[in-house]
Amino acid sequence: MVVFVLYYLAFISSGERSRAEQCVGKLLENWKDGVLDKSVGIGSSSVSFIGNGHIGVDVNGELRGHEVASRCHFRLSFNGSGILNYGTRFKPLVYAEYEGSDSSADATLTEFATGRLGNIKCYSMKTSVTLKMHRGESKNWKMNKTGDAVVYTKTFPLHISSLSSAIMCSNIPREYIVSQQKEETIRFICIIEQRELHSNMAIDTLPAVNELTRKVIAGFGRISKELPRLIDNEHITAWKKLNTVTFYLSSSKAPNVLSGDKINATRYILLSNTKAPLLEEYFPEDKKKSLELSYRRNERCYSEHSTLLYPSKLWQDWTNINDLLHMAEIWLLTLDKRGCSSMLKSGATGLAQVSSCIFLLFFEVDFIFCQAFTLSLSGASYHDSHLEVSLSLSDLHRELAFGGLPIGIDVGEANARVRIDKDNTPFFEVSSTRTLYACGGGCLGEPLTLGKTPAKIPIKITKPETSILYIATDRKHLEQLRSTIHVSEVLAAPSHENDLMALHKHGATLGGLPTWLWFFLVVLLITFHAFLAKLLWSEWRKGDMTPYNPYLRNSFSTCYSVILQSFAGFLDIARKDIDVPKTAANVLLAERHLKFITNYEKNKGSYDYIMSEPLRLSGIYWCVAAVFIQNEQNAFNRDEIIQYIRECQLSDGGFAPAACHDSHLLHTLSAIQVFLCSFVIYFSIL
Repeated sequence: MVVFVLYYLAFISSGERSRAEQCVGKLLENWKDGVLDKSVGIGSSSVSFIGNGHIGVDVNGELRGHEVASRCHFRLSFNGSGILNYGTRFKPLVYAEYEGSDSSADATLTEFATGRLGNIKCYSMKTSVTLKMHRGESKNWKMNKTGDAVVYTKTFPLHISSLSSAIMCSNIPREYIVSQQKEETIRFICIIEQRELHSNMAIDTLPAVNELTRKVIAGFGRISKELPRLIDNEHITAWKKLNTVTFYLSSSKAPNVLSGDKINATRYILLSNTKAPLLEEYFPEDKKKSLELSYRRNERCYSEHSTLLYPSKLWQDWTNINDLLHMAEIWLLTLDKRGCSSMLKSGATGLAQVSSCIFLLFFEVDFIFCQAFTLSLSGASYHDSHLEVSLSLSDLHRELAFGGLPIGIDVGEANARVRIDKDNTPFFEVSSTRTLYACGGGCLGEPLTLGKTPAKIPIKITKPETSILYIATDRKHLEQLRSTIHVSEVLAAPSHENDLMALHKHGATLGGLPTWLWFFLVVLLITFHAFLAKLLWSEWRKGDMTPYNPYLRNSFSTCYSVILQSFAGFLDIARKDIDVPKTAANVLLAERHLKFITNYEKNKGSYDYIMSEPLRLSGIYWCVAAVFIQNEQNAFNRDEIIQYIRECQLSDGGFAPAACHDSHLLHTLSAIQVFLCSFVIYFSIL
């Protein structure tokens, strides 16, 4: 009953969803697997920002970039390279409105693993509708129409120079008719070109603007001829390189802890603000080789405690675009100052394409930046041809994993996973794509040979604290490294407390059960006992405890036959004037019992109630008391009692207080049957 009431209240409070909301919910089912593995954020978990390090689009639909020179209002991050925090007042998004729709609903989603930002919107309509489209207002941009496209140009004055930009976007039809039972796909593209002008060129920007205009027209023509699927595949291929370096953190129901979707969203934001010149088609080959050598200088990246620390400035919530970009700036600055500057020079780059109805900005990324990000999360760093993992024991309450980290130059990639056994003790499972070697804290034992099959490595804690895992390309290197680890004590990692593990698994420490479940059990117990009390009270008032089920009747009869035999022997003792045990006689022959029975007989003038009381606690109690008082003190008129019993005898030879009662034990067992157990009364009747 309680479960039904709770379910009903939850159902009526949820309300009925509209047809448009049902449509959105059905479409979002295509991403349910991504939501489960935290690779897709929907609603409040999504990030309304997308970029490729060169350009980006924020939640307001405004195109953002970063200046190439410093200005007083521009925040510079490391090495003079800025995040995308400069608003251009150009809005490339295309907005669609349907005339004649009854209702609408929408949802925003971000695919962190594939770098896509989308908005799904459903309309409820009865007939064919007219779709009206428009692009957001772009202030202070000069617009020139060229064929089926529009070119926008603008020059931004900088401190000692200027920046000219040209953008060419697909032309937007004012109206578009969509028929019933028909699906239409419309794709919009924007191409962007920009150039920094030195002080002597900033006086006359027209030649530079004309050159940029010719470039965007040529680029737009080239992109328009390519199949959309080829552009999408290029984007997917680039993101596969990103996913070669991975990090996993198990989900937790504990309050105020870091979640997997928070990590993926933060990585997505950082990549959207970082260029990747190694993937750019027109980036000079000599500079690419220089950057490749630069990112291989990865020594001491990342040289600090794990960035899993929560809460901290690195994991702040964002409510607007400025908070989001400020957090990205702190991350990039932290990685730069903790030994990853050489790796960050390789950045993350890409090709941008804007597509509307569902706005998609495709861009390519490089796995180098993700390598530094993963190193910071796992507390790992490169040291002289080996990788060290320096996670703290406080970071190992939950299972985590990282993989795809290169060891050496084209030697192999290492994968490690922290698991927790049934005793709540953490341990490593380590594998590699090629032959590598690993040892645990202190490196006391012989190095293990790694392969594709995960190898179990116990976690050791040293005093003073050192790394808990070492992975290298050479066994001898680890054997030599053992001599350089100077510690006073090496201990096995202690087991985590049960309450702490229950908090992560169930969200509560009360026996692994959440508080709401305990509350429900208490309510259920109270309801059950209230029902039981009511049942007992009703049965007591009814005065008839004989079961209706034939099987139970038979058991009931057998049980009470044994009881009557015991009473018979007890009464027979009294008849023979043998001393009754004190534990029985003092209770049964108490003065108050005698007064009750005699007063009742005087007031009522009958023995009906006392004699015919059905067999229950009160009936047995008073009837046995009456028998003893009769035998010991002659307080009653013996002849009257015998006469009453004779009057209760039925035609079948049995006894019952009324003719409507069955004289057998299967229906009722009155005090008369108890009296008949006394041989004195029985033989007097006969």
